Amino acid sequence: MSVSLTVKEAYIEYGDTAINGVRLRKFQEELFDSLGKYNRILLRAPTGSGKTFTLILGAIKSYLERNLYPVVGIYPSRALVYDQARSVMETLKRMGLKSSGGNSSSSGNQSLNGAGQEEGEQTTFTGRLNINGKDMGEISIKVYILTSEVKQIPREFQFPSSPSIVLTVPEYPYMFMTGMNRQSVASRVLEAAMRYSFDEAINELTKREGGVPKSGVRDLLSYFSVFFNGYWFIDEFHLYSGISRESMLTLVEMFEKYNSVFKGNKSVVFSSATPVPLVFDKVIEVKTSTEGSKIRGRTKVVFHLVGKNPQENLVNYVVSNATQGQGRKTAVILDRVYYLAELCNNVSDAAVVWGIDKPFGNCRKVTAGLEKEDFIIGNQAMSFGIDLPLELGFVHAHDAETFIQRFGRFGRHGDAEVHVFLEADYNVVRELRALENKELTYDEFLQLVNRIYEKRVDDGLDEISFSKARHDVLIRAFSLIYAISNGEQVYNLVRNWYPEKVDPLVDPSKIRPSYDDYFNVFAYRPGGLTGSWCDGGTDDLFSLIRNFRYRENGCFTDETLRESPGIVPRKPENVKCSFMRFSEFNESLRPRLVLRRQNYSLLMGGMKEFQDSYVVILTRDCVNWENFTEMARLVSTYEKAIPIYKDDDMKVAIGLALFI
Repeated sequence: MSVSLTVKEAYIEYGDTAINGVRLRKFQEELFDSLGKYNRILLRAPTGSGKTFTLILGAIKSYLERNLYPVVGIYPSRALVYDQARSVMETLKRMGLKSSGGNSSSSGNQSLNGAGQEEGEQTTFTGRLNINGKDMGEISIKVYILTSEVKQIPREFQFPSSPSIVLTVPEYPYMFMTGMNRQSVASRVLEAAMRYSFDEAINELTKREGGVPKSGVRDLLSYFSVFFNGYWFIDEFHLYSGISRESMLTLVEMFEKYNSVFKGNKSVVFSSATPVPLVFDKVIEVKTSTEGSKIRGRTKVVFHLVGKNPQENLVNYVVSNATQGQGRKTAVILDRVYYLAELCNNVSDAAVVWGIDKPFGNCRKVTAGLEKEDFIIGNQAMSFGIDLPLELGFVHAHDAETFIQRFGRFGRHGDAEVHVFLEADYNVVRELRALENKELTYDEFLQLVNRIYEKRVDDGLDEISFSKARHDVLIRAFSLIYAISNGEQVYNLVRNWYPEKVDPLVDPSKIRPSYDDYFNVFAYRPGGLTGSWCDGGTDDLFSLIRNFRYRENGCFTDETLRESPGIVPRKPENVKCSFMRFSEFNESLRPRLVLRRQNYSLLMGGMKEFQDSYVVILTRDCVNWENFTEMARLVSTYEKAIPIYKDDDMKVAIGLALFI
């Protein structure tokens, strides 16, 4: 069964300001005026409305006010960083600014990323600034990309001579907190933050024999101050969830504590296409209209209502209808790697954008140059940041927020047609039949989406003891760095920042005293474990173990499987809320990894893939899940986690192992 409707063109109201020939939209004018006046600003705007241009507006404001604040754009993924950098640089060129390269801050000969520049290298854009016909002088804006591959902040960013735009990921500032270039100092500060009260930590670090050198601590603070001394734009905030969201908000808390002392009218702008559960000083709500600046073309939407497994139905439809090669720029967006791999095995040729680091079947792994591709398939990596003239789409999503994000990839540059696959429950059928062959405004369509899709499930992982302990340790460490750098005159202030106690779940003795381990435990997101392909190379372990066959010799083949791995412990009585090294996890539980689709199980203690990891065990006692088994299975589909089952029947989950 299918139901068709049409979403009309969407526009956003123009403002009264033109900068270098670019007429601002009204919300951009409002945001430009709000920067520096409000601490937290929420920008709620539809996909394709021009949120990225606000980074340039921040740099222009910095130039006009002569404060040289950096404009820091923080994004959920490196792919999005590169795409946004490309968008910013293309816009600056359209504004008549000329580009020139700079010196790479990264060591070695880094390969070019998707933005067309070496990571760590800055590109300078220079030209005349004209606002509403008035010449405001010559402006120079430097654009930087800083991700985990860049081991040092560019010197020109530390000592700016002109406004700068920095595009980065949340991990990058945390790399300084956990010891980038200052491993011994940062490790000792973190250990003291885990163990001691404020005064005890200060005494341990500075007053006892063999304390940390203050110069090294000041270096850590100076790195932070580079990032904190400006405007922040946190894009796609609704995509952060669980532990990731808590880590992101901890970083924001550091920013706000720092700027509560250095009064400089700094602002954090959260942009989101969907509601955000935070308190804001200013909310800018962007509504579409029937005239103004066009942001979306006319879009035909075909809903395919299926009995079960929409992703499988989507793959079969695309293959049987031979949609590729029809002359329209086409994209398929799914969730599971398994279905992408199945599609790759059955198409003649496609570009694939996914978490696997290699081509597959008839798909070529593509990280740059997507604008040249006519048929693209991908998963969450394609759900944001892809600004291409996509004309034909095939989309699946589990919730309203994800669907809105994916639907927003199409029709940004003209008319489009999007095929949507979802389960045909009674409410969905009733809602859609009432609108068959109707025309809806974009806002009316969004209301429909919120009625026929479930809301994203809040897994509550930002409330677990491990998340709270990470927050407390990071805030404590930042407080100590600030206090030691500035001396006793700030001690009373910083005592108010310092969380009174850290949850004993994260015992300092359980963390190996190395930079890598501190970073892995306390940085932005869990994960980092890899598995090996049988034909060479490595990839994310959980993508492999959920979607491909595992051989007894410890490698993965190209054979696809919809696996749902589970852990069955020999000692289930030891499954308790806890944090530990994998070696302790193995000794305590004697766990087996069960790969049911493969009719195969193996002792986890013998698996090299898990040897260096840490494990957070969650049970009913430490998460507020109404149906523990169902939520454990759900969380294990997107986190680096595996349910722990009572027995080999794998029907009742007694725990969830989250791997760090």
